[in-house]
Amino acid sequence: MVDRDTLVQFADDLLQTETFRDIALNGLQIEGANTIQQLTIAVSCNQQTIDAAVADGSHAILVHHGLVLNGQVGDIRGAVRSRLKGILCNDINLIGYHLPLDGHPEVGNNARLANALDLEIAEPLDTYGPPAIGYLCTPTQRTTVDDLASRLRSVTGQDVITLPGGVRNIDRVAVLCGSGAPALEEAAAKNCQALVTGDAREPTMAMARELGVTVLVGGHEATERLGVQALAERMSQEFGISYRFVADPNPL
Repeated sequence: MVDRDTLVQFADDLLQTETFRDIALNGLQIEGANTIQQLTIAVSCNQQTIDAAVADGSHAILVHHGLVLNGQVGDIRGAVRSRLKGILCNDINLIGYHLPLDGHPEVGNNARLANALDLEIAEPLDTYGPPAIGYLCTPTQRTTVDDLASRLRSVTGQDVITLPGGVRNIDRVAVLCGSGAPALEEAAAKNCQALVTGDAREPTMAMARELGVTVLVGGHEATERLGVQALAERMSQEFGISYRFVADPNPL
Protein backbone atom coordinates (compact mmCIF):
# COMPACT_ATOMS: atom_id res chain seq x y z
CA MET A 1 0.00 0.00 0.00
CA VAL A 2 1.23 3.48 -0.84
CA ASP A 3 0.19 7.01 0.05
CA ARG A 4 -1.70 8.56 -2.86
CA ASP A 5 0.37 11.73 -2.98
CA THR A 6 3.60 9.73 -2.89
CA LEU A 7 2.43 7.64 -5.86
CA VAL A 8 1.36 10.67 -7.88
CA GLN A 9 4.58 12.53 -7.12
CA PHE A 10 6.59 9.50 -8.23
CA ALA A 11 4.77 9.46 -11.60
CA ASP A 12 4.95 13.26 -11.98
CA ASP A 13 8.71 13.18 -11.45
CA LEU A 14 9.25 10.16 -13.69
CA LEU A 15 7.25 11.65 -16.58
CA GLN A 16 8.47 15.24 -15.99
CA THR A 17 4.94 16.55 -16.34
CA GLU A 18 5.91 20.16 -15.75
CA THR A 19 7.84 20.28 -19.03
CA PHE A 20 4.73 19.69 -21.17
CA ARG A 21 2.10 22.12 -22.39
CA ASP A 22 -0.99 19.97 -22.65
CA ILE A 23 -4.75 20.24 -23.14
CA ALA A 24 -5.14 17.69 -20.34
CA LEU A 25 -4.52 17.98 -16.62
CA ASN A 26 -1.68 15.57 -15.88
CA GLY A 27 -1.43 13.83 -12.53
CA LEU A 28 -4.23 13.65 -9.96
CA GLN A 29 -7.50 14.69 -11.58
CA ILE A 30 -9.97 13.55 -8.91
CA GLU A 31 -9.05 12.97 -5.28
CA GLY A 32 -10.12 9.75 -3.61
CA ALA A 33 -8.74 7.46 -0.91
CA ASN A 34 -5.55 8.53 0.86
CA THR A 35 -3.83 5.19 0.30
CA ILE A 36 -3.66 2.92 -2.75
CA GLN A 37 -3.09 -0.82 -3.02
CA GLN A 38 -5.02 -1.72 -6.17
CA LEU A 39 -4.98 0.12 -9.51
CA THR A 40 -7.37 -0.25 -12.40
CA ILE A 41 -5.60 0.92 -15.57
CA ALA A 42 -6.91 1.63 -19.05
CA VAL A 43 -6.25 3.87 -22.03
CA SER A 44 -9.36 5.97 -21.35
CA CYS A 45 -11.55 6.75 -18.36
CA ASN A 46 -15.08 5.81 -19.39
CA GLN A 47 -17.97 4.04 -17.69
CA GLN A 48 -16.54 0.60 -18.45
CA THR A 49 -13.25 1.54 -16.79
CA ILE A 50 -15.02 2.98 -13.75
CA ASP A 51 -17.32 -0.03 -13.37
CA ALA A 52 -14.29 -2.34 -13.51
CA ALA A 53 -12.54 -0.31 -10.81
CA VAL A 54 -15.61 -0.46 -8.56
CA ALA A 55 -15.95 -4.21 -9.10
CA ASP A 56 -12.27 -4.76 -8.29
CA GLY A 57 -12.33 -2.57 -5.21
CA SER A 58 -9.59 -0.40 -6.70
CA HIS A 59 -8.39 2.66 -4.88
CA ALA A 60 -7.34 4.43 -8.08
CA ILE A 61 -7.81 4.53 -11.83
CA LEU A 62 -4.72 5.22 -13.93
CA VAL A 63 -5.33 6.23 -17.56
CA HIS A 64 -3.87 8.00 -20.57
CA HIS A 65 -7.12 9.86 -21.38
CA GLY A 66 -8.64 11.28 -18.20
CA LEU A 67 -11.74 13.41 -17.66
CA VAL A 68 -10.25 16.85 -16.99
CA LEU A 69 -9.19 19.14 -19.84
CA ASN A 70 -7.71 22.56 -19.08
CA GLY A 71 -8.86 22.25 -15.49
CA GLN A 72 -12.50 21.69 -16.43
CA VAL A 73 -14.78 18.70 -16.94
CA GLY A 74 -17.53 20.62 -18.74
CA ASP A 75 -21.22 20.35 -17.86
CA ILE A 76 -21.83 17.78 -15.14
CA ARG A 77 -24.80 16.00 -16.62
CA GLY A 78 -25.61 12.80 -18.48
CA ALA A 79 -22.65 10.51 -19.07
CA VAL A 80 -20.21 12.87 -17.32
CA ARG A 81 -22.40 12.92 -14.20
CA SER A 82 -22.59 9.11 -14.17
CA ARG A 83 -18.83 8.79 -14.49
CA LEU A 84 -18.13 11.27 -11.71
CA LYS A 85 -20.74 9.65 -9.46
CA GLY A 86 -19.06 6.26 -9.84
CA ILE A 87 -15.66 7.72 -8.98
CA LEU A 88 -16.69 9.98 -6.09
CA CYS A 89 -19.15 7.62 -4.42
CA ASN A 90 -16.52 4.88 -4.31
CA ASP A 91 -13.66 7.11 -3.10
CA ILE A 92 -11.56 6.33 -6.19
CA ASN A 93 -8.62 8.47 -7.26
CA LEU A 94 -8.43 9.34 -10.95
CA ILE A 95 -4.86 9.75 -12.21
CA GLY A 96 -4.16 10.59 -15.84
CA TYR A 97 -1.10 11.30 -17.99
CA HIS A 98 -1.49 12.47 -21.57
CA LEU A 99 1.47 13.92 -23.50
CA PRO A 100 4.00 13.06 -20.76
CA LEU A 101 3.03 9.40 -21.17
CA ASP A 102 3.32 9.62 -24.96
CA GLY A 103 6.82 11.03 -24.84
CA HIS A 104 8.72 9.28 -22.07
CA PRO A 105 11.79 7.49 -23.50
CA GLU A 106 11.28 4.34 -21.41
CA VAL A 107 7.63 3.87 -20.38
CA GLY A 108 6.11 6.16 -23.02
CA ASN A 109 3.60 5.03 -25.61
CA ASN A 110 5.79 5.86 -28.60
CA ALA A 111 8.98 4.35 -27.21
CA ARG A 112 7.13 1.17 -26.27
CA LEU A 113 5.39 0.99 -29.63
CA ALA A 114 8.65 1.43 -31.52
CA ASN A 115 10.25 -1.31 -29.46
CA ALA A 116 7.31 -3.66 -30.03
CA LEU A 117 7.63 -3.07 -33.78
CA ASP A 118 11.34 -3.97 -33.67
CA LEU A 119 12.40 -0.41 -34.48
CA GLU A 120 15.40 1.43 -33.07
CA ILE A 121 14.90 5.06 -32.07
CA ALA A 122 17.20 7.36 -34.03
CA GLU A 123 16.02 10.86 -33.10
CA PRO A 124 13.02 12.78 -31.76
CA LEU A 125 10.06 13.70 -33.94
CA ASP A 126 9.34 17.42 -33.58
CA THR A 127 5.60 17.35 -34.33
CA TYR A 128 3.62 18.18 -31.14
CA GLY A 129 6.82 19.36 -29.43
CA PRO A 130 8.70 20.65 -27.65
CA PRO A 131 9.33 18.44 -25.84
CA ALA A 132 9.10 15.81 -28.55
CA ILE A 133 6.76 12.88 -27.99
CA GLY A 134 7.31 10.87 -31.19
CA TYR A 135 10.36 9.33 -32.79
CA LEU A 136 12.14 8.76 -36.07
CA CYS A 137 13.24 5.13 -36.12
CA THR A 138 15.15 2.60 -38.16
CA PRO A 139 14.20 -1.08 -38.54
CA THR A 140 16.58 -3.56 -36.93
CA GLN A 141 16.46 -5.60 -40.14
CA ARG A 142 15.37 -5.16 -43.75
CA THR A 143 11.66 -4.32 -43.71
CA THR A 144 8.83 -3.78 -46.17
CA VAL A 145 5.51 -2.01 -45.76
CA ASP A 146 3.78 -5.39 -45.52
CA ASP A 147 6.21 -6.57 -42.82
CA LEU A 148 5.65 -3.46 -40.74
CA ALA A 149 1.86 -3.63 -41.15
CA SER A 150 1.92 -7.26 -40.05
CA ARG A 151 3.91 -6.39 -36.93
CA LEU A 152 1.56 -3.52 -36.09
CA ARG A 153 -1.40 -5.86 -36.50
CA SER A 154 0.19 -8.29 -34.05
CA VAL A 155 0.86 -5.56 -31.50
CA THR A 156 -2.63 -4.05 -31.64
CA GLY A 157 -4.61 -7.23 -32.26
CA GLN A 158 -6.78 -5.50 -34.84
CA ASP A 159 -6.87 -4.53 -38.51
CA VAL A 160 -4.41 -1.96 -39.80
CA ILE A 161 -5.37 0.55 -42.47
CA THR A 162 -2.59 1.12 -45.02
CA LEU A 163 -2.56 4.41 -46.92
CA PRO A 164 0.05 3.75 -49.63
CA GLY A 165 2.86 6.17 -50.33
CA GLY A 166 4.33 4.21 -53.22
CA VAL A 167 7.48 2.87 -51.56
CA ARG A 168 7.74 -0.82 -50.64
CA ASN A 169 11.08 -1.09 -48.80
CA ILE A 170 11.50 0.80 -45.55
CA ASP A 171 14.65 1.98 -43.78
CA ARG A 172 13.27 4.97 -41.85
CA VAL A 173 9.95 5.13 -39.94
CA ALA A 174 8.18 7.89 -38.02
CA VAL A 175 6.25 6.67 -34.96
CA LEU A 176 3.59 8.89 -33.40
CA CYS A 177 0.72 7.09 -31.68
CA GLY A 178 -2.83 8.38 -31.33
CA SER A 179 -3.62 11.38 -33.56
CA GLY A 180 -0.25 11.42 -35.30
CA ALA A 181 -1.32 12.17 -38.87
CA PRO A 182 -0.01 15.78 -38.65
CA ALA A 183 3.52 14.30 -38.54
CA LEU A 184 3.26 13.19 -42.17
CA GLU A 185 4.98 16.24 -43.63
CA GLU A 186 7.82 16.07 -41.12
CA ALA A 187 8.20 12.36 -41.86
CA ALA A 188 8.54 13.15 -45.57
CA ALA A 189 11.00 15.99 -44.95
CA LYS A 190 13.18 13.65 -42.88
CA ASN A 191 13.24 10.93 -45.53
CA CYS A 192 10.91 8.43 -43.88
CA GLN A 193 9.14 5.90 -46.06
CA ALA A 194 6.44 5.18 -43.46
CA LEU A 195 4.52 6.77 -40.60
CA VAL A 196 2.98 4.57 -37.91
CA THR A 197 0.12 6.25 -36.08
CA GLY A 198 -3.24 5.67 -34.42
CA ASP A 199 -5.73 7.54 -36.58
CA ALA A 200 -5.84 9.51 -39.81
CA ARG A 201 -7.76 12.45 -41.23
CA GLU A 202 -9.58 12.82 -44.52
CA PRO A 203 -6.65 14.50 -46.34
CA THR A 204 -4.13 11.93 -45.06
CA MET A 205 -4.62 9.45 -47.90
CA ALA A 206 -3.87 11.97 -50.64
CA MET A 207 -0.97 13.49 -48.70
CA ALA A 208 0.57 10.05 -48.18
CA ARG A 209 0.41 9.40 -51.91
CA GLU A 210 1.76 12.82 -52.87
CA LEU A 211 4.57 12.85 -50.30
CA GLY A 212 5.55 9.24 -50.94
CA VAL A 213 5.17 8.18 -47.28
CA THR A 214 2.99 5.17 -46.47
CA VAL A 215 0.79 5.72 -43.40
CA LEU A 216 -0.05 2.71 -41.25
CA VAL A 217 -3.09 3.39 -39.09
CA GLY A 218 -3.35 1.04 -36.13
CA GLY A 219 -6.13 2.65 -34.08
CA HIS A 220 -5.90 5.50 -31.59
CA GLU A 221 -6.66 3.41 -28.50
CA ALA A 222 -4.75 0.40 -29.79
CA THR A 223 -1.49 2.31 -30.27
CA GLU A 224 -1.68 3.81 -26.77
CA ARG A 225 -2.05 0.73 -24.58
CA LEU A 226 1.60 0.04 -23.86
CA GLY A 227 2.52 3.20 -21.96
CA VAL A 228 -0.05 2.98 -19.17
CA GLN A 229 0.82 -0.68 -18.65
CA ALA A 230 4.53 0.12 -18.45
CA LEU A 231 3.89 2.96 -15.99
CA ALA A 232 1.71 0.73 -13.80
CA GLU A 233 4.41 -1.95 -13.82
CA ARG A 234 6.98 0.64 -12.71
CA MET A 235 4.63 1.72 -9.89
CA SER A 236 4.14 -1.91 -8.90
CA GLN A 237 7.88 -2.51 -8.73
CA GLU A 238 8.46 0.66 -6.71
CA PHE A 239 5.60 0.35 -4.21
CA GLY A 240 4.38 -3.26 -4.33
CA ILE A 241 0.87 -2.35 -5.45
CA SER A 242 -1.21 -4.50 -7.83
CA TYR A 243 -2.97 -3.51 -11.03
CA ARG A 244 -5.30 -4.84 -13.71
CA PHE A 245 -5.52 -3.56 -17.28
CA VAL A 246 -9.04 -3.09 -18.63
CA ALA A 247 -9.11 -3.59 -22.38
CA ASP A 248 -11.61 -1.64 -24.45
CA PRO A 249 -10.74 -2.38 -28.11
CA ASN A 250 -11.75 0.41 -30.48
CA PRO A 251 -11.42 0.05 -34.27
CA LEU A 252 -10.94 3.82 -34.60
